[in-house]
This record gives sequence, structure tokens and C-alpha cells, in this order.
Amino acid sequence: MNYINKYVNILKKLMANAQIKKLFQYGIGQGFNVIAPFIVIPYIILKCGEENFGKSAIGLSIAFFIVVFIDFGCDILGVKDISINRDNIDKRNHIISRVVYIKCFFTILLSILFFITINQIEFFHKDKELFYFSFPVFIAQIVNPLWIFQGLEKFNLFSYFSILSKSIYILLIFYFLDQKSDYVYINLAFGLSVFIAGIVFFFVLNKRYEFVFVPIPLSELYKYMYANKTYVLSQTFIWMQLYSPILLINYFGTTIQVGQFRIVDQIISIFKTYILLSFNFIYPKICFEFDKNANQAIKSWKLFNIANFVFLFTLIILLFTLSYEIVDYYNINNKAYMSNLLQTALIYPILFFIVYAFKQLLLALHYEKIFSRIIIVMSVLNLIIISIVYEKYSLFGVFYSFIFVEFLTLIILITLTSKNRILSKNNSYEV
Repeated sequence: MNYINKYVNILKKLMANAQIKKLFQYGIGQGFNVIAPFIVIPYIILKCGEENFGKSAIGLSIAFFIVVFIDFGCDILGVKDISINRDNIDKRNHIISRVVYIKCFFTILLSILFFITINQIEFFHKDKELFYFSFPVFIAQIVNPLWIFQGLEKFNLFSYFSILSKSIYILLIFYFLDQKSDYVYINLAFGLSVFIAGIVFFFVLNKRYEFVFVPIPLSELYKYMYANKTYVLSQTFIWMQLYSPILLINYFGTTIQVGQFRIVDQIISIFKTYILLSFNFIYPKICFEFDKNANQAIKSWKLFNIANFVFLFTLIILLFTLSYEIVDYYNINNKAYMSNLLQTALIYPILFFIVYAFKQLLLALHYEKIFSRIIIVMSVLNLIIISIVYEKYSLFGVFYSFIFVEFLTLIILITLTSKNRILSKNNSYEV
């Protein structure tokens, strides 16, 4: 009994720590994001089949690629601005309004181009309905408030939003999907879930944080977009690296292979989600601390990422040993092939994590332009390698390319960090 009381007291002390509490709150929401695919994907494959699941993945990839332009870098730039001005209501409202106006502009422009493209290009004709139903994904991005919650470090709201949106998504999937042809509703369910949750939480922002839209001069919007064009371009290439492989697989291979890739990629996304959780959690704190105390910021960065890496590596080893049992759960064929593919793919998130750790540091220190150039070059290189090796190595070639490019990116970032003495105690941190 004494031992139980001892551990309960330790737990209470941990939860009393502000950062630990925030991490716990954030982790609940992200945990739900991880669990949701394990619930819906086996059901989707059961009802619609691997091929149709692959088709929905193509539609979602195109939608996400367009979302990059709509988002206009607010996941990083907006978070940084909000974190620095979190206590100034007027500046906060100004930042949020500016981002939403820019999102509305690009949503209207790109939606027009999207519908013209669907009707004019033959590639889209067979699955017009699927692409039409992917349109709500664009609209949802306008009201997606996650970047605001990250900047404010209100991770309880982040979690509530994630839980609500994913719950709606799961319910809609089970409601819409009954036969193979219903795969066209998969992306519709995703877009509607984010949109509904976004509307709810903008009301929360209004009531709890006194958010109101303020007028922004067109000249300021133009200046902001022009000033950040390089960074947004790099983000475009990041998303190209993430989602273009699906289009290349569809071009060089089959829709079934797209579905197989998407299944493995979804499992890998467990780690990507966790890595992004880590990034989004610590990034506002790092930005805030660099503004106040650079050495403390470096210390926080090191401690957090080292502890995180140990946990991540342990989890990857566990999934590596259980790879066959995991793919068996997804109701798919060629289980031995898919198990080997998953084991190969598990190397990628290790490198992905380390790259993102350096990304935190470089972006917080305003190395956006240098980082952007690196990402652009690496993204193009990744697509070139996939195009060359796919015929010989098929889906394995895709992950070979991911691993090689991520390793090369890491080498470049380490060299850049060392050259600029970023981790040196004597660095003034002036770029």
C-alpha cells in the first residue's frame, strides 16, 4: 500500500509540473489521432478493398498538396508569431485574421483551378465523384485552429479538437461506407469532420480568448505573402515529397500498390504523428525561450529530443518484431511481403525524427531560407530516385529513396549546424 501511495504522489508531482501537464494533454489528442486509423482503415479495406482504398489515397494526396498553398506556412510561421505575441490580444487577433484572410484567398483561387482541372484532364474523369468529394478538405483548412492552439500552448484545446474531429470522422466512415463503390465518401468524411470541429472551436476562441476578426489592408497581406514566399515554396516541396510518391506509384505501378503503400505509410504515420507531436509541443517553447534566453532554449531542446529519441527507438523495435501481426490486422493479402516492406520502412522515422529535431532549432533561429533550399533540393531528388528505382524495386524502392534522402538531409543539417556553431555556448545566435 505504501508503494502505491508513493507512486501516486510521484504522479501528482509530475502532473503539477506545467510542461508535463501540457505534454500529457497534448498526448491524449495525438494518441486519438494514432488510434483512429487503426479503427477505420481495416473497415475501409473490408468494405471497399485495397484498390479502392488506394484510389481514395490518390484523391487525398492531391487535396493535401493543394492545402499546402492554402495553409501558406501558418503551421510554422503563424505558430511562431502567436507564441511571441500570446499575451497581446490585439496582435493575436491581427495575426489570426491575417492568416484566415490569406487562406480564404487561396481557397477561392485554387478551388476554381481544381474544378477546371478535374473537368479538363482525362486522368480525373474516371473518378470525378471522388475528387469532387475531396473538396471539403480545402474548406476545412480555413477554420482549422490547431496552429493557434499550438502558438498559445493550449494543448488541452488541441486535444479536444483532435478527439472531436476524429470521432466525427469515424462515425461518418461507418455511416457512409457499406459497399465497394462508397470509397468516394472517404475523403468527404475527412473534410467534413475537420470543418465541423473547426467551426465549433472558432466559437471557443471567440468566447475564451476574445478573438474577433479585424480588417487587414490588402497591401499588408501582399507584403506578408511576398516576404514568406520562399518558405512556403519549401513547404510545398515537403508535401510533394510526402504525397507525390502516391501519384508516382499510381503512374509506374497499380492502384492496388498505391493501397499497399498507403497501409504501410499509415503505420509509419504513427511515428510521424508522434514526431510532429514532439515538434509542435516544444517548438513554441523553443521560440519563446530563444527570444528570452538562448542558452536555456538550447538546453530544453537537447533534453527533450534526447529523451524523445530513446522512447521512439524503443517503440520502433517493438513494431519491427510484431510486423507480421500488424499487417495481418489490416485484412490485406501478401502478408509476408507487406511485413518485410514494413520492416524496411521503419528505418525511415528514425532519420525523420533527427531531421525534425534540427528543423526545430534552425527555424527558431531564423534559418528559414537555408532550410527551405535544402528541402527543395532533397524533395526533387527523392522524386527522381523513386522514378529511377521503382521498376526494379517496386514499393521497396520508394522507402529506399525515403531513407537515402532523409540520411543525406541529416548530414547537410549537421554540417550546417556545426559550421555556424549553433550549439556552441559562445554563439550570439545572430543570423
